[in-house]
Amino acid sequence: FFFLMIRRPPRSTQGVSSAASDVYKRQVHGDLSFCLDFMDKKRKLKATKPKKVVPVKKVVAHKEKKAKSKARKEYVYEKIEDITGEEKDRLYLFAVILDISSPYKVGDKYIASAKLMDKTVNPGLKTEFIKCSFFAKAKEELPQPTKVGSIVRIHRGWTRTYQKVQQLNVDVDIKSAWLLFDPTEGALPIAQTGRTFTWVEKDNVRLKEIRQFAKDYFAKNELTAISLKEAMDKQPKDFDPICLVVDVKKKDDKVRYMLVDDGKIVKLTVEQGRFPSVGPQDVVKMRAAYYVDEDKEFKTLKFEDYSNMLRLPKEYMTAKTFHNLLKGKKVSEEIKSLLEVYTPEVDKENVITKVLSSKAKSTTLKELLAEAAKGKTKHFKISANAIEVGPKDPKEWLWVYDTKTKELQKPEDVFGKGKSGVLPSGKEYIYKMQLYVKDKSVLTDSNMYIVFLCTIDGKGSEFIDIGLKREKPTEAHYKALKKIYLSMTRPWNTLDLIVEAVEVAGGQSVFFIVDTQLKIQLNPLLFIFAKKKKKKKKKKKKKKKK
Repeated sequence: FFFLMIRRPPRSTQGVSSAASDVYKRQVHGDLSFCLDFMDKKRKLKATKPKKVVPVKKVVAHKEKKAKSKARKEYVYEKIEDITGEEKDRLYLFAVILDISSPYKVGDKYIASAKLMDKTVNPGLKTEFIKCSFFAKAKEELPQPTKVGSIVRIHRGWTRTYQKVQQLNVDVDIKSAWLLFDPTEGALPIAQTGRTFTWVEKDNVRLKEIRQFAKDYFAKNELTAISLKEAMDKQPKDFDPICLVVDVKKKDDKVRYMLVDDGKIVKLTVEQGRFPSVGPQDVVKMRAAYYVDEDKEFKTLKFEDYSNMLRLPKEYMTAKTFHNLLKGKKVSEEIKSLLEVYTPEVDKENVITKVLSSKAKSTTLKELLAEAAKGKTKHFKISANAIEVGPKDPKEWLWVYDTKTKELQKPEDVFGKGKSGVLPSGKEYIYKMQLYVKDKSVLTDSNMYIVFLCTIDGKGSEFIDIGLKREKPTEAHYKALKKIYLSMTRPWNTLDLIVEAVEVAGGQSVFFIVDTQLKIQLNPLLFIFAKKKKKKKKKKKKKKKK
């Protein structure tokens, strides 16, 4: 908008044709004409400004660059045989992990040293494996597989000779990268470096081929290892045995494993959370174990920072022969009782704990009280759905138990409000709750069936694991408890419970959870309900169309 301000002529010259009035008029017209001329010049400059003309060659080159950046590079993957003997850079390969250490710190970096093999280099040939060292500034950036035979894909590795032995190096901080895959299933990696990774169709074929090789190799060949008895006599330090785990118990911030190989039973104690995937009936390959005389009853094994324990899947020949060997041999009554208690593990993601007692009698909730009254057995196996959990607030499940006075306290009373710290000695965390359960036998029954969980003396301790050791519980721990509460009370999740009957006053029995599994399966009643809902929706749609 343009505003034109009209000014009156001076009072002294009020006439229209006076000289002062003429001067005033000329001034106004002169200003306007100057503005209009300036605008015209600006328009002409814009119109006459030449457009940038880009040469055709440059346009083509730019398009080609864009196309190259979009197209994923096809890397040339090599076999281990081709990279041995020479020092090479920028290597790409798929390999099978025979053994790997836990990440340990040397200077500013963490290292994980592994033994890798493939079709061209394996224990069945002249060259058994190639040594590989993974380097990173953070522990989490190193591969930490849980099973022997895990598949690793390496990008931009290099080979160097160290102490007259050639080894493959993978440094995450110098543009190297790796992907870790399960030995038997899954198209996606279970661990990786960085947020993204390149993957083409040919990589699927390569992964399938090396998995098939690993499967065939471990199914037909046994892994050699030193026995516990031989190690005790000849090599008490830094030996790599293969053992069967017969018992796992948690106490304070430690986990105790009872291991056996040829009838010799040993004890291993490590920090809680170090080997979370290892459970009873697992055959494990240990790395860098050594004997320590701490316990008069059992020989004790100790682990260093770099020591590791990897599981052998049940399909492997070594795992099968190990189980058969112990069944056929005359073992001590103690080992026999431990072996009878546990059934083979069910290897699924949705299992909370892997241990189920074979001595427990399978029964329904309807028959549970009658079976307990007979007194023939204390342990029962039931499958039920949790209708509700009490208390409803998961924060109220957690208690601090004094092992000397047998008293219970809330964590807030032990630590105080707003203060952090560690549990004093002689005290441990336990969980107390009650589950209101139902199964098919009592669907129409109005009675409520209750089973209790109290993890004193480690009973049912595998049921809840939120990574809480001896520190003060945080919001993250309580959120983890909330997740467990939600997973338990979902109607399509079934709890396979091992319960122990405890007689109380009046001759009645109360049932405490000893162990459990959580199975995700569809409840048939829900399935019927969902079908009815779908039919109703279809009818409504038809009515709307009409």
